[in-house]
Amino acid sequence: MIVADSSPIIVLAKQGRLALLKGCFNEVIIPKSVHEEIMQKKDGPEVIDLNRAIKGKWVIVEEASVIPMLVTKNIGPGEKDAISLASKHKSLLLVDDDSAKKYASIFGVEAHGSFFVIYLACMKNLIKKEDAISILERMMTDGFYISSELYAKFFELLNSRKK
Repeated sequence: MIVADSSPIIVLAKQGRLALLKGCFNEVIIPKSVHEEIMQKKDGPEVIDLNRAIKGKWVIVEEASVIPMLVTKNIGPGEKDAISLASKHKSLLLVDDDSAKKYASIFGVEAHGSFFVIYLACMKNLIKKEDAISILERMMTDGFYISSELYAKFFELLNSRKK
C-alpha cells in the first residue's frame, strides 16, 4: 500500500501507466482533496484512469485529518492531506514536490516521486528497461521537470540492473 498525491497519478495516467501503481503497491490511497483536484480535469486521461482504478477497488479515496503541526503555506492542501494519511497508515508516500518530501520526513514518512514507481516497476519486471526510459522521456517532453542529477541517478540505477 502507498498513499499518493495528485502529481504522480496525473503524470503516470498521461503516459497510460497508472496501472503500474497497482503492480508495484497493490493498493493506493488518495486523500479526498487529491481526488477532487484530479477530477477538475474533466475529460483528461487521469480522470478516466483514476475512475477505472477506483471502480477496480485498488485506489481508495479517504478523508484526511491534517496533522495539527503541519501548518505551512509552503505546500498545498492535497500534499498536507497525503502526508497526514501516509503518517496515519504508516505507509510510503508518493509525491513529486520536493518541499512536500521534506515535510513528510519531519513526520517520519518516507516519500518518493514518480520516477520511483517507474524504477520499481522495472525492478519487478512489470516493464522493461527500454520502457522505463521511454516513459521518462515522454514525461519530460510533456513538461515534467527533472534535475540533471536525478536524470543521471535514474540512468545509473537502471544501468546497474542486470536485466
